[in-house]
Amino acid sequence: MTLTISMAVYEDYNGLLFSTQALRMYQNLPKDTEFLIFDNCPDSDDGRQTEKFIKNFVPTGRYIPVTDRQSSFVKYDFAHQATGDVVLGLDSHVMLQTGAIDALMSWWAEHRGECHNLTGPLLYDGFNAVSTHMEPVWRGSDYGTWATDNEKMQLGQPFEVPMQGMGLFSVWRTAFKPISVPFKAFGGEESYIAERVRQQGGKTICHPAVGWWHRFDWPKRRPFPTAMKEKVANYYRGWLDLHGHLEHPMIQEMTDHWRKTIPEEELVWAIQQALQSR
Repeated sequence: MTLTISMAVYEDYNGLLFSTQALRMYQNLPKDTEFLIFDNCPDSDDGRQTEKFIKNFVPTGRYIPVTDRQSSFVKYDFAHQATGDVVLGLDSHVMLQTGAIDALMSWWAEHRGECHNLTGPLLYDGFNAVSTHMEPVWRGSDYGTWATDNEKMQLGQPFEVPMQGMGLFSVWRTAFKPISVPFKAFGGEESYIAERVRQQGGKTICHPAVGWWHRFDWPKRRPFPTAMKEKVANYYRGWLDLHGHLEHPMIQEMTDHWRKTIPEEELVWAIQQALQSR
């Protein structure tokens, strides 16, 4: 059973460098684990350093410049590039707890060919708190609020969750249907991927042994390019793909939420963009 690790990066050479090297040094990776690096900003200084590192020092790595769009969704391009049986998707600034890859690969060995999303608990900086999942409710401009099922975490066995942050996810490559929706920028991944998997008969599973730490605080960094109206358009792109039409109850509920959150002209623009991209 083979593994592909897929990362999307945007001017984050340092994060990608340390995440990649930590995986290679401290995790028990299957032989010839493939690294796919999708660079959202290949013409930057960080992009050039990232390309040099991957090409010179990661023998099983492939550096893939992305120039047609800038989006967190480019990591799902693995569907057209990966060769591994299992695909592990990571943000470029994520590190895994000891033994996480062993636990992940052991779980997939028992679920070969199945259409699930296996993830794990998000570890916070002090390692004294975790979020096992996200609850499907609105929080400002995001659908999903961090939550913890302490009882199931203490049992130590994998358990189903509504959805989880997409800083770490894993799928069986041939069971994961390629994404054809033209998502842009950032936003809407968690609910879209979770529901997409469910519609294909699968589940989102939190494995207590696949803990992942995500860097959230930065002293100084050029932010990933995004705009609120484009984020809203992403939600409509995804939910229209899942539910089919604007009259669906979930989409009507979302529209009611956005009407309280953003100007009407931005909402109209976002819906039009989503409809035009179908």
